[in-house]
Amino acid sequence: MARVKFERFLDKTDFGMSATAADVSLSANKWTEVGSYQVPAQQELAFGVGKVSEGGVDSRRNATVILYSTSGALITACKVRLAYADANSVTVQPIQEDLLSNWDDGVAVGEVERLRVREDSYLKILALCTSATTLDMSDANIQADIPVTVYML
Repeated sequence: MARVKFERFLDKTDFGMSATAADVSLSANKWTEVGSYQVPAQQELAFGVGKVSEGGVDSRRNATVILYSTSGALITACKVRLAYADANSVTVQPIQEDLLSNWDDGVAVGEVERLRVREDSYLKILALCTSATTLDMSDANIQADIPVTVYML
């Protein structure tokens, strides 16, 4: 049972997107990892925050993902998927997926209750593009702001 539960946002540096990160080649029609965050010791994490209640109150928070190619162009012809992976990345479980063009405006991501990952597992951002391109991981305009719920054990 978790002792403490709180909400936070993971940003692009949490997912390994920074000035020193290597560019990522995105193959056409193939899911490719563009970022990952390893769950720290003594924690469980869940993508998303809040939910839509029966009364219609929406407490979810928006996640944003904006990607640029090495040519400086905004990448839009892709889908983005949030997924959980075990410590060895053998088992990958999709949690939410939407068009990349929607992610730049913000996609509401609510916590899926009782579905979270423990220490040493990963939260992953995956992309599936219709044509091959190279993602410029060091572009200052790249954005990844993902709400998560943290459970301290």
